[in-house]
Amino acid sequence: MAKLPFKSLLCLMQKRFLTTSPTLYISSLSSSSSTLLSPSYTAQFLVKSCGLPLDSAISISQKLNLDENKPQKHASVLELLKSHGFSNTHIVKLVSRYPLILQSQVDKLKLKVEYLHDNGLVGPVLHELIVSNPNILRRSLDKHIKPSLDFLKEFLETNEKIVTAIKRGSWMLYATERARSLDIKPTDSTYVTAIPVILSMTESTWKRKVELYKKFGLTEVEIFKAIKRQPYFMACSEEKIKSLMNFYTYTMKLKPSAIATYPRLLLYSFDARIQPRFNVLNILASKKLLKTHKKIAWLLTQSEAKFLTNYVNKYLDQVPDLMELYRGVKTIDL
Repeated sequence: MAKLPFKSLLCLMQKRFLTTSPTLYISSLSSSSSTLLSPSYTAQFLVKSCGLPLDSAISISQKLNLDENKPQKHASVLELLKSHGFSNTHIVKLVSRYPLILQSQVDKLKLKVEYLHDNGLVGPVLHELIVSNPNILRRSLDKHIKPSLDFLKEFLETNEKIVTAIKRGSWMLYATERARSLDIKPTDSTYVTAIPVILSMTESTWKRKVELYKKFGLTEVEIFKAIKRQPYFMACSEEKIKSLMNFYTYTMKLKPSAIATYPRLLLYSFDARIQPRFNVLNILASKKLLKTHKKIAWLLTQSEAKFLTNYVNKYLDQVPDLMELYRGVKTIDL
């Protein structure tokens, strides 16, 4: 399978999925459901065990409350990190960016760290990955981390590039999950196209486009099948989707199922392809020259050479102006 250009992949991820800022982790602590306990213990632990400056520890302890009755739980998190070579400096940065790591279930945290380690992300590479993007530790191992790493290993040749990709685009995890929900597998020919398409838009934009297609009668199942056949079905602008779907649905009277079967219809130029072919097929149908069993949607997907041979040149004797009509030189009133 061809490698996806590394710079292109990073460019897509940088647009929408930059590494989450440290303030996100800290602000999320305010919604923690942890039992309210003495912040002084938390501050002391952050200073004595984690090495944070006192002012930072006090600030974090106002939103993070460690259970002083379970000091070993918090200490075991630090022991796990140190067993994998994390230095005191690493721990200070990591805890400052993601204080909730101290409340992690150590057994689950261990599985995640060891999985990354066993897949070649060791030493400085592992440290850089987790410290720069601790959000990865919040993700499900089976649903997010494993499929994401499998994807990155498929297209990026080195562990250093994998770390860079995750640092620049932590929502790569989201993209792989979305592809899986569409039943697009890494072995599918469309997988390499689907991931950049998903990464090119926010989740809200994705949902708006799905709803837009639904307004024209496509079911969610039909939309997802169309995406699997042709991922660029979702890359069209909302304006183009609305314009072409209006024409196909209300002017050409195509059924939604036909559009889902031929998702390439959304990729064509209206002026250069759709309108000229519609004009030709319309005049042929009016003169009873078009075979009724032919699927109009399928005819729109034929190559230029085939369409000219079978539906323009073939009928020039019966319709002398057909070529001019096709080229847009003139119009014919039916």
